[in-house]
Amino acid sequence: MNFAEQDKYTAIVTGSTRGIGKETALLLLQKGLNVIISSSSQQSVDNVIQEIHDKFPSKKENVLGLKCDVSKYSNVKSLVDVSVKTFGKIDILVNNAGIVYFKSIIDTTEEEWNKTIDTNLNGVFLFTKEVLPYMIENKSGVIVNVSSGAGKSGFPNLSAYCASKFGVIGFTESIAKEVADYNVKVMAICPGGVDTKMIDDIVDNGYNLSNRNLMKPEQVAKKIYDMIFNQKDYYNGQSIEFYNK
Repeated sequence: MNFAEQDKYTAIVTGSTRGIGKETALLLLQKGLNVIISSSSQQSVDNVIQEIHDKFPSKKENVLGLKCDVSKYSNVKSLVDVSVKTFGKIDILVNNAGIVYFKSIIDTTEEEWNKTIDTNLNGVFLFTKEVLPYMIENKSGVIVNVSSGAGKSGFPNLSAYCASKFGVIGFTESIAKEVADYNVKVMAICPGGVDTKMIDDIVDNGYNLSNRNLMKPEQVAKKIYDMIFNQKDYYNGQSIEFYNK
């Protein structure tokens, strides 16, 4: 996509009321894009929208906040429909929403397994399926799926999370080949440890991250932005591992 035309683009960022998603949404908004903020919590959406209105009053018309459970098709369809009605099109999708349980496979309940897959993998499927027709029609678009270093290597007590993030990479590679002829690019980013509430929750449950060099969410957001707009540096279907050096 063209840096010079950023103000013409519209982006959906799922799970964008905290962590990587929030920082990505804020960065895209500050760069001039129309941005849709979403979360399964209406209160979280309202808080971020109010924060944006307070800090960036000139961006009020460029941001839309919508509650959305990414695992429910009706929620996803509604968000995409409202977004297109408001801004006319969808150019960029960042599939970021995710959850994690730090448990052995023996202690993981079926409900926890299903919720992890529904959020981390099925949510990517539902949003991609709903957004792609608009991108194909316009013969332009970028989708960045947020996988993880745990989508490349398995970790103990994170089986459901790893399975979902491995799945995101396979999904990314498959869809990239399906839409290559329509000038739509699909990529995944696989960050290492990031200083977010998700990491805090894992640490609180006994996972040792004391020797790990955690990144800030802003670093990952900048990498996602670069993947979207510096497309010559990235190939379609690529899964990019991203760690602190």
